[in-house]
Amino acid sequence: MLLVLLVIWKPGLVLTLIGVPVVLAVIAYLTVGHDRIAEISAESWRKFEARRPKRAETLRAKADALALKWDMLLDHLPESWAERLALPDLSASNGTTLRDAPDPFERLAREARND
Repeated sequence: MLLVLLVIWKPGLVLTLIGVPVVLAVIAYLTVGHDRIAEISAESWRKFEARRPKRAETLRAKADALALKWDMLLDHLPESWAERLALPDLSASNGTTLRDAPDPFERLAREARND
């Protein structure tokens, strides 16, 4: 009831309270980039998982259930759309980060030295 009165009384305030954090998050994402956001998110998740393992497992199970439901919805869409909207598999997280991945340029440097 109070929220309805607030929306009627000050609709600009409600839009500002919702819009500013969204715009700031988009700016941060575009500034930092996808890879760094993924690393920050993975590190935050690892810390959360170390602090509260039961809650982390509950959240992982809920996210996995949501991903399965999302996949069922994607089955009804054309393949080209479904590929773009697919979520990552949350059930088989191996904990590797981009820093653990091999450098793609090392292979090119080896090939250049051998030629």
